[in-house]
Amino acid sequence: MSGPGKHDGRLRVIFAVDDEGERAEFARVMEAANPGCELFFPANIAAVEELYRNDQADAIVTDFRFHGGALADWLTFWPLPAVLLVDPNQDLERLGKTISDEAALFAQRLPDGGHLRVLPLLIRKSLNVRESVARQNAYLQMTEHQYMNLIQAIPDIVYILDGKGRFMYLNDAIRELGYEPASLIGKHFSEIVHPEDLPNVSRTTVLRPLAGVKTGDAAAPKLFDERRAGKRMTRNLELRLKHGDLADDYRLGSVTSYGEVSSSGYALPEFEGVDLGTVGIIRDVTIRKEHEQALETALAAREVLLKEIHHRVKNNLQIVSSLLNIQETAIVDESARKVFVECQTQIQTMSMVHEVLYRSSSFEGVEMQSYFDRLLDYLSSVYEGSSRGISWSVRAEGVFLDLDSAIPVALIVNELVSNCLKHAFPSGRKGAIVLAMHEGDGPSWILSVEDDGVGLAAPKAAGARETGIGTELVQALAGQIRGSLTRGAGKGGTGTSVKIVFDK
Repeated sequence: MSGPGKHDGRLRVIFAVDDEGERAEFARVMEAANPGCELFFPANIAAVEELYRNDQADAIVTDFRFHGGALADWLTFWPLPAVLLVDPNQDLERLGKTISDEAALFAQRLPDGGHLRVLPLLIRKSLNVRESVARQNAYLQMTEHQYMNLIQAIPDIVYILDGKGRFMYLNDAIRELGYEPASLIGKHFSEIVHPEDLPNVSRTTVLRPLAGVKTGDAAAPKLFDERRAGKRMTRNLELRLKHGDLADDYRLGSVTSYGEVSSSGYALPEFEGVDLGTVGIIRDVTIRKEHEQALETALAAREVLLKEIHHRVKNNLQIVSSLLNIQETAIVDESARKVFVECQTQIQTMSMVHEVLYRSSSFEGVEMQSYFDRLLDYLSSVYEGSSRGISWSVRAEGVFLDLDSAIPVALIVNELVSNCLKHAFPSGRKGAIVLAMHEGDGPSWILSVEDDGVGLAAPKAAGARETGIGTELVQALAGQIRGSLTRGAGKGGTGTSVKIVFDK
């Protein structure tokens, strides 16, 4: 019923009261307040039911005397706005139960009949209340309809659990997992979880080790029936989910669970009387995981291939070095033999770079501290540094270079350190070589090789051209990495120091 007198515009009221005097006075008052209104004076409840069934009334007025109060006691079951006339000595508990409906009002009988004069106002008030409630209900129904359409349109599984972890609601997305929503209502969440993953969501398994332990947001236990709201709610908990129709088919779901439904702003009046529950979302991440696994497999294969490439390059360079070593034994001329040795050390230097990459778990770059340690140890053995009393040290912690920079830097160090071992300590002179590399400004790298040997006959200006193939090689390699080279005396004015600054 959308409003009073919806058929012809007239207000239609049932006056279910036995007192003839009140009926007559009510008719007079209503005609004065609402001319043309239609009034019905039924003799019993059956007549009232007939009027209601034929949609002939907009409101009803009655009391606890009509038909022994049977009609009044059941007013809450009648969808009509009602006004109840009560006697001064009326039982208040009975009255309260009778007018519990928001559109039910009451008026106390007065000896002079003054209560009848306010009935038109009370009837209108009751009608307005019912109309307002109807509008609110229509809005709520529309909102609920939109909300349910939205929930059903979400491709993720949306669910509500009661306080014991049992399903109270599921959207249609659960069908993608092989279940009908109705078939899971009342069943525990674990019904859809892979048996091997149950310990990951079991309160006994998850919470017992944390007894007495303070856990922060990141360390909060992950439970499918988590009660925590806010930042500590369950997020992105990955579980294998059983398929309802296919016994061997498992999907990987990412569960996000919002604890304590009532305190999270979700009013669920239809679930009143049950323990606080949980609203959650399950997103199927099976395809994403398959893609991740495929990428991981491809990456692993790529790393194996790169390792194999570096291994073969290293082996090929060592073969070349071995061939040069064989040819060296046949050379009588000392100067020619030295050239062969230098070629061998250069080849071995490059081979060691590829060996470091081959043995590394990452191809992001060459870790230069360990590489320089091995390189200087190798050069010391070639030029018998230890037996001559020449020590060396490396300071290059945390320095990583990519292959394009590592090989030129390695060849530069090979040339500079070899030069120190060959020329800085003549006639049995003992000493030390210090190799250092660290970050500079720019950003840049600073590479330095310093010894405390005999030093230079005359310091060279920066950028001055030097004689000798080795010096030209170092300058060329420095140019390859966009570096600038300076050479001078070492600390304290003794020995030689060579510094190269190049861009990262």
